[in-house]
Amino acid sequence: MPTTSWELRLRALATFLALEGREPAVRAAVPGEHRLALWLDEQRRSAHAGRLSADRTEQLRAAGLLASPTQGAPTKGGVAWLKIASIAEFLEEEGRLPSLAAPRSAGEKRLAAWLHAQSTGGTRDADVAVALRAILDAAGADRAPSLAHVG
Repeated sequence: MPTTSWELRLRALATFLALEGREPAVRAAVPGEHRLALWLDEQRRSAHAGRLSADRTEQLRAAGLLASPTQGAPTKGGVAWLKIASIAEFLEEEGRLPSLAAPRSAGEKRLAAWLHAQSTGGTRDADVAVALRAILDAAGADRAPSLAHVG
């Protein structure tokens, strides 16, 4: 049973992840989701700076929200990586990229809008850009001029 506000927020975050299948978004319209995203960002910054206790750092790692020191690379569990996985899955299932012009669902439209934003200079993460370029290459698409120099 959680006893501190930190533990309550971690539990709320775990519940959110279980229900939504993704991390909370900072730009969410829902205030609770926005607050959870800000809290998670702050916990990660504190852990990386060594300001978070070992117990709390381990709790974040156990929840899959923080890379373990043996992994060597940061976790690919952020929103960008979830979107990339969703776009790759969409491409595999539908045989095409998500359409912004004629989406068949709200989810497809969100994926298409995110892909468009990334391909017009929205990503600064080289690993994300490489992954997106690989998806576009697999789709036979040349829709991302800003990603052309990556990979």
